[in-house]
Amino acid sequence: GLAKRNALIFGLAKLADYRDTDTGAHLERIGLYARILADALRPYHDGTIDARWIDRIVLASSLHDIGKVGIPDSILLKPGRLTPEERSVMEKHTRIGADRLLAIRPKLGSDECIDMGIEIALQHHEKWDGTGYPFGLAGEDISLPARIVALADFYDAVTSKRVYKDAMTHEQAAGLIRELHGTHFDPRVADAFFANEAEFNAIRAHNQ
Repeated sequence: GLAKRNALIFGLAKLADYRDTDTGAHLERIGLYARILADALRPYHDGTIDARWIDRIVLASSLHDIGKVGIPDSILLKPGRLTPEERSVMEKHTRIGADRLLAIRPKLGSDECIDMGIEIALQHHEKWDGTGYPFGLAGEDISLPARIVALADFYDAVTSKRVYKDAMTHEQAAGLIRELHGTHFDPRVADAFFANEAEFNAIRAHNQ
């Protein structure tokens, strides 16, 4: 039952991901990055993060952008910068994703992975300093899984080639994360990245 359910969740997430990434391997990488970060954060979140929790975030992280199914191609695949109007449509993917997953919940019954997926879909663009979206949450008001996936997703996004941009090097991405330490990113999550930079770089290099 569980393995089938997990395969189904990941398969659906991947279907959504194929619209704006070349390979769909984006989700595998984000899961790997989330695992590394969650593992490194275990000592600080004793009683929250255990092996089951880590397995759960790996799967739940695949749902982070499921709301992009509701964003038109003209915006999702636009080469070049989005206008402010287009950007506000794009930002709706966080709420759309959470809404779609919430709609599944009554039919599914209680499911820890879907619940975590809802938090991640909704909050993975929130920033530690409160300047993110959709709610402008700050600090520990942002769910821990979302704070982890925010960095995993950011690293993967900037180091991946897209229709509208080239890929950054690992060094460039790490430089950005250093600048955004404690503003965009939870400082502890950023520290976990820097403690495991070599692993991130190896996964990136293997997948490019």
